[in-house]
Amino acid sequence: MRALRHPLALVVTAIAMVLSPLLAAPASADEPEVAITLSSSQVNTGDAVTVTVKVTNIHAFSVLNATARLFTTPGRLPSYASLTGCAGALGSCTAIPGPGGPIGFEAPVGALSGGASATVAFTLDVAQDAQAGDQTFQGQLGGSNYASEIVTGPVLTIVDEADAAVGLTATPKLALLVPKIEFTVRVTGNGPGAVRTAAITTTLPPGLSATSGDCAAGSGAVTCTVGPVAPGATVTRKFSVPVGLLNIGVPYTFTAARTSSSPTDPVAANDGAQVRCTVVSIVLVNCH
Repeated sequence: MRALRHPLALVVTAIAMVLSPLLAAPASADEPEVAITLSSSQVNTGDAVTVTVKVTNIHAFSVLNATARLFTTPGRLPSYASLTGCAGALGSCTAIPGPGGPIGFEAPVGALSGGASATVAFTLDVAQDAQAGDQTFQGQLGGSNYASEIVTGPVLTIVDEADAAVGLTATPKLALLVPKIEFTVRVTGNGPGAVRTAAITTTLPPGLSATSGDCAAGSGAVTCTVGPVAPGATVTRKFSVPVGLLNIGVPYTFTAARTSSSPTDPVAANDGAQVRCTVVSIVLVNCH
């Protein structure tokens, strides 16, 4: 006859069966809970960067309503970058609220069973006025029944530079009544970022004055301001210098120079331009 098991033994066996899945070894002990990679370690203001976040449930239980979360330090990510893409998410990505405003972005990835992973590619547009410097990315696996520790990831360097190249040309506009030389100031954005503002000052030779509808003109100098200027674009400003009989035979040199700009201009070699003009007669002026 088969022996009957003691009731206490049956209870212990039942408890062991219930707890055994919870006491099992982590399903993916070799996988990090959160892994973060960047499409580039350096980005210019106004440009985009893709941040890929892989979250893995390293536990035996399921993480319900799981999300991949993304933050930065020392700056709050939404304060200097906007979310324009969220590939891999199972639904809409949203900002993570916090004291004083959003602190990051999160993407829903559904329930993650033990050992399961999900990957989300966050596309971020860095603002034109973002502060230059380093931002350290952080990630987290969140859920309605679990949240991992916040994991520190790679560093993104934001570069806030824009080369404003200066050009100056002169075109004689001659007539018997109002002879003048018309000048064109050119500012070309050579990147890497956009020129937000720039001031170009052209010094005038003694005895000459200028008029302009584009610039602040006076007897000693003309200052033209531009902005914004996108990389690859050129913005022009014009001013005129009248000439008369007293100017005949005198060579004049006009020098334009960048006197200020934002953001930082990394190239000094193209910050100025020069034109030399000689008044041969009221109806003839040579400029080069």
